[in-house]
This record gives sequence, C-alpha cells and structure tokens, in this order.
Amino acid sequence: IITTAKSRFTRTRVGKTLVVTTAAAAVAVGSVTGAQAFADPAEAVPEQGGQTAGSVYANRVIVPTSLIAGAARGQEYTYWSPGSDERLHLSTATLLEPKGKTPSAGWPVLVWAHASNGWNQSCAPSKTRNGADDAAVTRLLKQGYAVISPDYAAVGMPGAPQYSDVSATAHNIVDAVRAGSDVGESDLSPKWAVVGEGQGASAAVELARNGASWQSGRLDFRGATATSIPAGYDDLVTNLSPSSQPVPKGVVADVLYTLAAQEPDDVKSILSTRGTALVEQARTLCSAALAKEIGGTQLADLVSRPLSSNAKLAAALRKSLAIPSRGFSRPVLMSQRLMDPTVVVPTSLEYVTQAQFASNKVTMKTYLTGDDAAARKQERSAVDAYLEDLF
Repeated sequence: IITTAKSRFTRTRVGKTLVVTTAAAAVAVGSVTGAQAFADPAEAVPEQGGQTAGSVYANRVIVPTSLIAGAARGQEYTYWSPGSDERLHLSTATLLEPKGKTPSAGWPVLVWAHASNGWNQSCAPSKTRNGADDAAVTRLLKQGYAVISPDYAAVGMPGAPQYSDVSATAHNIVDAVRAGSDVGESDLSPKWAVVGEGQGASAAVELARNGASWQSGRLDFRGATATSIPAGYDDLVTNLSPSSQPVPKGVVADVLYTLAAQEPDDVKSILSTRGTALVEQARTLCSAALAKEIGGTQLADLVSRPLSSNAKLAAALRKSLAIPSRGFSRPVLMSQRLMDPTVVVPTSLEYVTQAQFASNKVTMKTYLTGDDAAARKQERSAVDAYLEDLF
C-alpha cells in the first residue's frame, strides 16, 4: 500500500497484515522476510511529495515473544509528521493492545509520551527497551487501554532542532494517533488522551491547549496528564552561561541533548572544551550512559560564553522550548513531586501553581512527602484516577 501525492493511506485490514511501500523490504503477508520490514526514520526520506501528516508509510506485526507484559498484540509503524523545519519526516511508533475482549466501541487509546532518553536514534523506545517506560505502559495496558508509544520526530537526524521543539513533539503525537487509528482500525476507540513525563509532559501540556484543533476525522481528544514538567526550561537554556547555577544531573543531560540537536556551527562558538566533548557524546549516548560521562559537570562548565551571544539561536530556542500556562481547551493534570532529579522542582511548582490559577482546565497535584517511593506511588494513583475520569 503506497501513499501518493493525492491520496492518504488506503484502508485495508492492515492490522492483520504487514504494510510496506516499494522502498521497504519485500514481505509476505503477516510475516517478515527481511531483516527490517519498515522504513527507518534515520534513513533517507523518500522524495514522493504530497505526503500527508499522519499517513502511514509502513507497519509490521510485533511477534508475541517481543511483547511486554500486559500486551495481547502489537504493531510497529512508521508515519509522516512535520518538524519545526516545516518538512515532513518519518517517525516510528508502537501500538500495543491489552489482553481481553475488545470493547464494542474499541479500546480507549493512551499515548505514552516518554521523557527524553537521548538524541541518537538507538535511544528511541522502538530501538531500546527502557524498564521505567515498560512498567508505565504495562500498568496502562492492564487498566484496559491501548497504548501508543511514539519515538518523536527526527530523533538522530543531524540539524534536527525539532527534537527539543515542544510544538513539533506535540504534532508528532497527534500524527502518531492518526496513523495508529489506521493501523489499529476497528480495535481502537476514537477517544484518546496523553500521559506525558518530562519532555513528553511539555508536549502533553501543549496538546491540552491545541490537540483538539489539530486532530482530524472522528478522533476525540479527551485531555492529558503531565508529570515532571520541565517548566522554565526555555529560560534555563537561553540563559546558559559560565555563571549558570547548579541543577540536577538529569537537567544537565537534557541541555546537552538540546545543544546536540542544533546545527554544530550554531553552538561551537559558545561551548567550552568540556562542553564540546560532552555535546559530541550526547549525539550517540543514551541518558544512563551520558549521566556517567557528565559526572560532576555543571551547566556553567559547558560554555565559555553566554548562549545569548548567538541571538538568533537564543530566540529560536526560546520559542521552541516554551510551554503554555493558559488557554487550554481540554483538561490537564499537572503533577509534581517534591523530590525529582529530572527538573528544577521550585520552578516546576511555581509553574503548575500559576497554571492552575490561570485556567479552570488545570488540576494541580503535589505530594507532601520527601519519600520518593511514596510520592511516586501517590502520583501513579492520581494519574490513574484522572485518566479514568477523562473517559
């Protein structure tokens, strides 16, 4: 099945067969005959013109032995989605369906909008299993949701600022749902919501504002949950300088990934020797490995001059990294633990407080305990209850 310049994805029982374009490997129905059966986002994008955002490029059935706990069946698919460069890119997502009888209206759909794990394509969820992500998706499957896990657009592509672009990531999620509705067909309900964490939380908040207007067809966006929201990240990055204050190591890693996603010529003049070495490593290492390389390095050690000295880069990053605090059209749960190594907690707490005052669509949750395990348990319960109310 080939996407053409005038036609969106042609509908057949793609959920039971393997769909490829002529550029993909040859396959037999329901089985894979090549080492890779679908288009790889890291490979050269076919120049077909007229591709439609959210249209499927190819898909393949996931063999049962590769499914995570709680999944009855699954598919991996590539689809088209625009980046901040206003070009369409191929991206990859995974669709998992829970065990049990499919409801007459189809499984309600949740998008697991994961936190950043790295800029290199090998770090994407479809390439590398992550224990925390698997646990989160398994929990959602066991509650009776179909789960879509997108890689996000242009991961691993040189000069790909959309990796750190909130709006581009949010659009990528909507397109993953559009494409997933074709891949999953009648097994899926048109009702969907987003569960976002970290980088994914920023996109979830953006979708609470714009997702309803971006969706198409019979899709019915219900709302979002956002945990560990990187509030103020736009200020932190654009104010990066030799006098930047210390932040958690996870935030340092995110900054390195953001810098690695920019054109090398745009950042080389501001980086210190240490910063240059770590940005180069951020182009290949996933988060756990990069954290080891960071060691005790802080933001101030990364640069020899302020990032604002490149006014064009600073303006572009401020625009792409900003997250909204008002104007929401769908309900959103904003949750923040008191102990969180992935964000600057005081800034995140200030943001969610202001957002709740500014919009009646926002529900704020905090957990008055310094015990991280207890706080995580309370947060999971709050997210689960909120999702149930959305549907």
